[in-house]
Amino acid sequence: SDLKKIAIAITPPAYNLVPPATIPVQERAAWVENTATDLLDDSMFLHDGVDEFGKTKNFAHPGLCEAAILFLYTGSYRIARRRPDIFRKEIPLTCLALICTMFNCVFDGLVKNGNGKSFPKFTAKEYEPIYKAMLKLLQDVMDDPYHGPRLVQQLRAWAEAGW
Repeated sequence: SDLKKIAIAITPPAYNLVPPATIPVQERAAWVENTATDLLDDSMFLHDGVDEFGKTKNFAHPGLCEAAILFLYTGSYRIARRRPDIFRKEIPLTCLALICTMFNCVFDGLVKNGNGKSFPKFTAKEYEPIYKAMLKLLQDVMDDPYHGPRLVQQLRAWAEAGW
């Protein structure tokens, strides 16, 4: 799918998954597998560090933003142009959950195969539970008095950048 191709292309540079030159060639796949495992643990790939108050910036990783804009707004899929009533003001939570789930799929592939040559199939059967978990996490963030408004602001900023 287009979204999977976008996530695969974005992941190495956005998540610093390009091994340093100091890593011997024969150890690079293992290095990527270990680094991907660390990012997948506790869903660290969804975060972008902490804000000025030391609070986690949830669902804010620049890789997610880049994928959302490329997939929803500017790429060949461009659903935002067909549904401006939904996408002009902010990215829907369901769409962000889908993008996060796709990155989870890509990280699953990198954990098993650090050379990035094969990835799991992105099927509803395999990834629906992860999608539902992402949607629940997003709703939990939205319900938080501090993080909810920040997520809304972020989704609006990403939509504006994509539009």
